[in-house]
Amino acid sequence: MDNVTSTENVKFEIKSVQENILLDIIKDICNDTKSKLSSKLIGKVNRIIADCDLTHHTSLHKLTTADESSSTILGFMHQTATELSFEEQTELNTEIVNKIQNKIPTFTSELENLKQIMGAGKKSRKEQIKELQSSLDEKLNILKEQENEKVELMMEWLNHRVQDVSSFGTNTSEMLTLKTRILELKSNSISNALGIEWAPLNVPTSRRLETLAAAAWICLVLFGEAACILLFVQLVYSSYWYLVLLYGIWMLNDLEICNKGGRTIEWFRSCAWWVYYRDYFPIKLVKTTDLDPSRNYLFACFPHGVVCSGAFGAFATNALEFYKVFPGMTCNMITLGGHFRVPFFRDLVLALGCCASSQESLLYLLDKKNYKGKCVALIVGGAAEALDSHPGEYKVILSRRKGFIRIAMKSGAPLVPVFSFGETDVFRPLDNPQDSLLRKFQEKVRQLTGISPMFPIGRGVFQYSFGVLPLRSPITTVVGKPMEIVKNLDPTDEEVDDIHKEFIRRLIELFETEKSKYLKNHEKVNLVIT
Repeated sequence: MDNVTSTENVKFEIKSVQENILLDIIKDICNDTKSKLSSKLIGKVNRIIADCDLTHHTSLHKLTTADESSSTILGFMHQTATELSFEEQTELNTEIVNKIQNKIPTFTSELENLKQIMGAGKKSRKEQIKELQSSLDEKLNILKEQENEKVELMMEWLNHRVQDVSSFGTNTSEMLTLKTRILELKSNSISNALGIEWAPLNVPTSRRLETLAAAAWICLVLFGEAACILLFVQLVYSSYWYLVLLYGIWMLNDLEICNKGGRTIEWFRSCAWWVYYRDYFPIKLVKTTDLDPSRNYLFACFPHGVVCSGAFGAFATNALEFYKVFPGMTCNMITLGGHFRVPFFRDLVLALGCCASSQESLLYLLDKKNYKGKCVALIVGGAAEALDSHPGEYKVILSRRKGFIRIAMKSGAPLVPVFSFGETDVFRPLDNPQDSLLRKFQEKVRQLTGISPMFPIGRGVFQYSFGVLPLRSPITTVVGKPMEIVKNLDPTDEEVDDIHKEFIRRLIELFETEKSKYLKNHEKVNLVIT
């Protein structure tokens, strides 16, 4: 039975191939530019072929005449809307015969190949089925093995997850670590979206305290006076007005203390606040030579920077252990006299050992009759120099500043050049060229108030992109070698100029000698004196 079925299938396949060949010949004749058929006949044949394509012309057993009594090559033409006349069929048959005669060699070879294929198909039909069955069985076995492996991996993964969940249930620290990591990922996505670099969540407590100390300090510098004045006014109109009255009377009698050596409170200078403040940047104090504790010295400090971060830590607090770096010495920092006129705020400044920047105050501190082993730290450039503070630049105002030279000559105290490397890198002020509107506004306010209206741009408490907190950038305050000054109570301008020139030379020498130790791109950094 299988042989009969196989033979019928082969016959059908051969017939289908023959019919397809005949149809291809008719298409070739119609598409051949050298064909002898008329254009009218070619058009009819093409339309009939199109109709056959739409009705699956592969069943060319329908290619019969209209009465289906005799088979012709294009007998199916009578089943279409368009029919060929007898003359047209004769003309087309003639062309087909000629075309077939030209292709007989090709047809012969193709038929031989077809017979070989069919013969091989007759002989190996059952074998092909068996091979197909075995191939399918083999593939099914492979799929089963892969599925088993996937199930095993899934079970192993689930076991690990169960163990993790159980461990989190007994170890809350691991759960907190996971939550912290998730929050970090969320903060990173916010950072990418807003362009903000957020501070990490898992920061050690010491670093958080350092940031808090720096934040409290900058708030004290920027807003301390305004807050103290507001507090004073609030208390005046409160039920504690009598206390404010007593404080006001005492303050009026105490105004001159800033010119008489101040009122230092050592425990306040040594409190932990300033230790964390020091470590925030960090700030270092370096000496190049020892100082004689039996003499007094005038420290001429540069640069001012935005808010004197380095000089403040080194000379207004004990965080850098000035008394150990220079045994037997004490230090007072000089600031504007106006700070000592603000209620409450003046007491904080005095507690840090600060004194007024008047000639009376400086001469009192440097007088050997009053003190020995006293170092007076003066920021020579002052508020005007703060306007030129920009990262990577060191521009100091010194050419027209000669008052400190006269103070040193009148007191006979040696002049000591002091330079804070990295001071200008802790803030990123707005660009303010000399002729800009911003610079003109700043200069005008400074002339009226003595304070430069800076716009310090640093970082925030919880992010690093913007804010008023200083940046974490190291500051190294280097104390140079003393410059001996002969006491002269009434120096001439020429004598002052000579000392001034020598001091500039020593300051430049200190900068050039030490900058390679504390600045990264020291080759490109120069000291500009204006």
